Amino acid sequence: MCCQNKRGIENSNDGKGIAFKWLAVFSLLVLIGVTGCSEKNPAGIGNMAPDFQLAGLDGKTYRLSDFRGKLVHLHFWAEWCPRCHEEFDVLGRIYPELKKEYPNFEILGVNVDQPRVHVEDFVKKHPVGFPILLDKGAKVARAYHVKGLPTNFLIGKDGKILEVILGWIDADYMTRSLGRYLHPGG
Repeated sequence: MCCQNKRGIENSNDGKGIAFKWLAVFSLLVLIGVTGCSEKNPAGIGNMAPDFQLAGLDGKTYRLSDFRGKLVHLHFWAEWCPRCHEEFDVLGRIYPELKKEYPNFEILGVNVDQPRVHVEDFVKKHPVGFPILLDKGAKVARAYHVKGLPTNFLIGKDGKILEVILGWIDADYMTRSLGRYLHPGG
């Protein structure tokens, strides 16, 4: 038995109307999920880098916005990551040379959610001259949508993200990138 209600929707006593309604609701939810609720990554190339404030291993507080006017290499890492050990050795070796050649450059090493004692032990084994920041709870890593380690971001003097590098980098990459952004055309 069928009839129309005031809205012109068919009702059915045999369950087809209810099944149709559930199908319509399900389809709407899928459509919203595919088109309307996709989260945009604020830490994508060309976007302003999300600002943050983190404690450093040296006891100082660091804000990304304090480095505006400099090219910043943001390096997310953890002690348990084998490639991070290699990358730290490379970064530690080339950092003094890069700072001398490019005074408007800085590396910020962001440790992702590890106990301070682990970070201290790691840095003793892999000494570097750049600031080591402690991202307790991985809040900054989440803001940057870090999905694996190491992950590196190159942030321009204006605070916009220039490059996102998933995985390990080497000295040649650092030299080429800095030359490209700090001495364009040269």
